[in-house]
Amino acid sequence: MITSLELENFKCFRRELIPINRLTLLSGVNGAGKSSVIQALLVLRQIAIWETFSSPQVSLSGELVDLGRAADILFSAADEDRISLKLEVEECPTLHASFLVDVKNGEARWENLGQTRTALSAVSERNVSLFSGSAFGSSSVGAFNYLNAERYGPRKSLPVDDRRGRSFDLGKHGEYVFDGLLHHQDQITLPSDDPRHLTGAPGDRLRDQVEAWLDEISPGVQLKVAGVSQADVAVGSFSFGREGALRSPEYRATNVGFGLSYILPVLAALLAAPKDGLVLIENPEAHLHPKGQTKMGELCARAAAAGVQVIIETHSDHVLDGARLAVRDNLLSGSDVTFHYFHQANGQSIRTTPVVDADGRLSEWPEGFFDQHRKNAARLAKPRRG
Repeated sequence: MITSLELENFKCFRRELIPINRLTLLSGVNGAGKSSVIQALLVLRQIAIWETFSSPQVSLSGELVDLGRAADILFSAADEDRISLKLEVEECPTLHASFLVDVKNGEARWENLGQTRTALSAVSERNVSLFSGSAFGSSSVGAFNYLNAERYGPRKSLPVDDRRGRSFDLGKHGEYVFDGLLHHQDQITLPSDDPRHLTGAPGDRLRDQVEAWLDEISPGVQLKVAGVSQADVAVGSFSFGREGALRSPEYRATNVGFGLSYILPVLAALLAAPKDGLVLIENPEAHLHPKGQTKMGELCARAAAAGVQVIIETHSDHVLDGARLAVRDNLLSGSDVTFHYFHQANGQSIRTTPVVDADGRLSEWPEGFFDQHRKNAARLAKPRRG
């Protein structure tokens, strides 16, 4: 499990050591550094998978994240033209990737190329999920998934890719979710003692559990996925109805709305991830109503309790509450949950990390940390002037 990430001169961070827990929630105002934390992890993954180490030049662009020129991500008030990323993983040597930035041409070159390659090899040998499927490590079904905030909305069809489908790689936009389900919806099972398992589901298969969690968000919904081999695409349809009542016809995804399509890859990634897997999600609450957002926070906590490392960026107090309620309900220990709140001061990111107790309560509530509802309610309660 990843235990910490240290950033130096990276984007809005001068130097920051960020603890990473079994469940880590990143929140804060826009542009304060939440996405930068996830981007730093993705850059390290890209280096492990695609870097050949045959050149002193460092590529900061890839399939998962494109940061552009090194000069563009150098902290604006850096004392030296150097970017450093340090990753701590349990029972592994420190992975330290350090780049020297040529501000004039914007490029970066390795400061410690050999050390980085040796450390990457060491962490990959231990099957650290951030590097699953890399040149150093072996792929494991569902061991790593990253879902971008800009996921695919409703589509008539989605692409298939046999390599991605077999490894349950959903793609950063969730575009291969149908393909992953076609390959594994009947093969992956969640035993009854798995914290993610819902007892009201029709079975233990992944397809049953995905459908049960969809039902928590949109009662009565059922999902059907089919492949169209002649066109190398997969299609999904939704129907609605309660037990004992006539079901609706099957509707294509484009006739159902954004919520179900947006949440499907999130559910699939969290439910299919194996113990010690890693799931990174930006804005899991997108297009969901408050109850659905709360359930997403609960599922993230349940996945963490099942041994999956979950890191999410969220703007939702309902997601936060779902995780806190899971702690209160003893689904997950408060010591396994970390909340980071980021805000900007003088062009630099500042982090505050409240501690969650066994009742799901926070040790402090920083200014701006999911407090807008309270502020709005206080204003509405005041007598109107004039």
